[in-house]
Amino acid sequence: MVATIDAIKENPSLAQFQFRSETEWVNGAHSRTKIQGFYGAGAEDTSRKKPFVIEGDEPPVLLGTNAGANAVETVLAALASCMAVGFAYNAAARGIKISSLKFTLEGDVDLQGFSWDF
Repeated sequence: MVATIDAIKENPSLAQFQFRSETEWVNGAHSRTKIQGFYGAGAEDTSRKKPFVIEGDEPPVLLGTNAGANAVETVLAALASCMAVGFAYNAAARGIKISSLKFTLEGDVDLQGFSWDF
């Protein structure tokens, strides 16, 4: 951790990252996202030999088939993951030991916000 911090202080361009995803609609509310390569630390990363696959869908009450989490749930998971790594890395950089960390997030959606006028 300290070596990474020092390297970025020495060469700030190493801090620039670009993450990418590719999403394809499957059918109905179901989509499939693949995540593999990214640019970071001054180079294209090739450490992931196969892509991560994230299935997206809706529950049946929203006309889906539960083939995966819906978009709001995926965003909540991404936010919690970002917060967890942020807390853990900042604690480690300060010599603070974490014995446990848990996030519970909720996302409210009012379907009246969708445009149903076609």
